[in-house]
Amino acid sequence: MGGNPIKFEQVLPGFGKYDVMFVATTAPYFLVTNERISNAMKEKKGGMMILDLSNPRTVDEKVATIGGIKLMNLDQIAEMVEKNMNARLNKVKTVENIISEEVCVLEASMKRLDAEPLVKDVFKNIENLREKELQKALQMLDEKDEKKIKIIEELTKAVVESIVSTPMNNIRRASEQGKPDVLELASKLFDYKKQEQAD
Repeated sequence: MGGNPIKFEQVLPGFGKYDVMFVATTAPYFLVTNERISNAMKEKKGGMMILDLSNPRTVDEKVATIGGIKLMNLDQIAEMVEKNMNARLNKVKTVENIISEEVCVLEASMKRLDAEPLVKDVFKNIENLREKELQKALQMLDEKDEKKIKIIEELTKAVVESIVSTPMNNIRRASEQGKPDVLELASKLFDYKKQEQAD
């Protein structure tokens, strides 16, 4: 950001050249008055922003009523900065909340993986049992009709699914919620450890 310092007496005569004016003085009175800026603006085509960085203020607040002038003092600048900071903080909080939610989902998914070997093993064993009993039943019925065999097979699959899906989903949910005791009980119930060692 470039610029050349000039004396205050030179500012108003060349007012039309400036788009932004920073006022930072220790004067105990309004150095930039409404009258001065009104006269200077008569020869200026565009607008101007005046930033009063003085404390106490040295730009007359009436200057803000002049057409084309945007006046901001230290308090207004501080308020604007605070609003921007709050907006950014809110965005950060929103992002943090999203991350926190996703972390919870990820943690639940990771915990659910603990139950998958058991669930997979149970479904595998039940499917083997279903297939074995189905073949026995078909032999007893001496059924040869492919359509009827298909219907019976689909029926046995539906029955098995309806019986097993609920307890398996409950086991998965318990694992997601961090309840290893439920998983351990289910492993004993379905003799999972014994089969795991046998493999």
